[in-house]
Amino acid sequence: MKTLLSLLLFAGLILTSCNSNSAKQSKKTELRERITQYEDSLAQLQKDPQKAAKITSLAQIELINRLLAYSNAFPKDSFSADCLFKTHMIYEHLRAPREARAYGDTLLQRFPDYKNSLLVIESMGSSYDINSPRDTAMVRKYYTQLLQSPKVSSQKKKDIKARLAKLELTFEEYILKGDAGFLVGQGN
Repeated sequence: MKTLLSLLLFAGLILTSCNSNSAKQSKKTELRERITQYEDSLAQLQKDPQKAAKITSLAQIELINRLLAYSNAFPKDSFSADCLFKTHMIYEHLRAPREARAYGDTLLQRFPDYKNSLLVIESMGSSYDINSPRDTAMVRKYYTQLLQSPKVSSQKKKDIKARLAKLELTFEEYILKGDAGFLVGQGN
């Protein structure tokens, strides 16, 4: 009798576990589809310049909400890294540097080998350099990370070193002096 009861309990646990995994996979698929559909809708709107101008920050916030819902539900999933990256970039576009930095940092901490990590690191350094209040310690931190990467070109490293040498200048002062090659698209 005990053996039969144990077998029934064990079978119940296995069935519950299978149903839980199935529900989790279903939720993952549903959240991912909601993101993809919304991104597709926004991409269609952006093809028409008049409609693109009507894409509001609320529409972008809705996309952020969907991206974060996935990232929060599945924090270790590789697609979660893409969600954090997109969230970071959208907040940068919305000129919300604190939020952008928070999600950039989260991305770099959770996924240090992320495919676009150098872009995020550069974005973070620029954000601390350009936005008020400036934080030169953070600028130095992120630009130093770029200098340590073998994937960064020697020209870009030269430009970063030049910027770090004149970090006492604001971004605008630095541009006016004409030394901002890597910050304005040269040296990539």
